[in-house]
Formats: sequence, C-alpha cells, structure tokens
Amino acid sequence: MKQSSIIWLVVVVLIVAIGGYFLWSSMSASQSPATTMQNSTSTTNTPTAPSTNPTTNPTGSQPKTGGAFTLNNSGGGTFGAYLTAANGMTLYQYTKDGTNVSNCTGACATAWPPYTVSATAALSLTADPGTAGKIATIKRANGSLQVTYRGLPLYFFAGDAKPGDTKGEAVGGFTEVAP
Repeated sequence: MKQSSIIWLVVVVLIVAIGGYFLWSSMSASQSPATTMQNSTSTTNTPTAPSTNPTTNPTGSQPKTGGAFTLNNSGGGTFGAYLTAANGMTLYQYTKDGTNVSNCTGACATAWPPYTVSATAALSLTADPGTAGKIATIKRANGSLQVTYRGLPLYFFAGDAKPGDTKGEAVGGFTEVAP
C-alpha cells in the first residue's frame, strides 16, 4: 500500500512538472503584441498575418481607419466600453503603476506583456474618436517603449486568446481601460 502511494505521488509530480514546463515555454516564446503594429508611413493598413499566439496579432482584421492605430474603443459588452490595441486585443492598466511608471516586471510582465512599440511607431500614436486621454510612451528598464494612456502604462493579458477576450479584468490588480 505504501509503495503505490509513492508511485502516485511521483506520477502527480511528473504531470505538474511537464505542465509547468509547457506553460513556461509557451509564455517565454511569446512577444509583445505591439511588435506587429505597422508604421503609419506604410501604404496599406493590413496587419501582419494571423497568429494563434495570444500575445501577437491573433486576427487578420483591419483597423477601422487608416494610420498606425494604437488604441481602439471596443463596442462595449459585459464591462462597457474598453480600449483595445490595433489587433483587437484588450488593454489593461495595473493599479500599482504610477504616472509614467511601470511596476510590472519579471513574472508580472510575462503574464501581463507590456504594450510596446518601436521608436518610429511611437511618433505616430493615434486613437479612435471618443478616446479622450493622452497617448504617449515611457521607457522601460530594458529600453523598450511602452504605450501609456492618461499617463498609465498599458498591458495585454497572456490569458486572453482572441480579440474580445477580457479574462484579465480584475485579476491581480489589473483592470480594463475605459476610454
């Protein structure tokens, strides 16, 4: 009886370890959704090819108007109107951030990838009409430029798999961003 308990314990530990490895490898292989944002000088508004990775462009949908869209208003839903990136993914803010200061690093930034843009894209940040707050960027510790709205850094949630997902709402101090 004691030997079978040990065997079951070993099996459970192996399952947890393998599952943790796959979760870690899928999250570490991801990149910021903003890396798919195109430059506003481009002659086309077509985003990059679709991807199933939740932190890249998961949809082939086009922005509502021309230019390098950074922030779009969602049509509403359970939580009312909220901001999304050009790829349709929900944007969040961290309640522990300060004005122009990101406090989400390390494991936090893995679960909540910062919305980063290139220096070129940072020069042409735009938003849907009705998005009244100021859009800007801040420099993160690693040198990347993170998009801010009303002075607060913006993030994606790694658990959101497709446009319209809002699984990160009220999780770990993160909330959707109201326009």
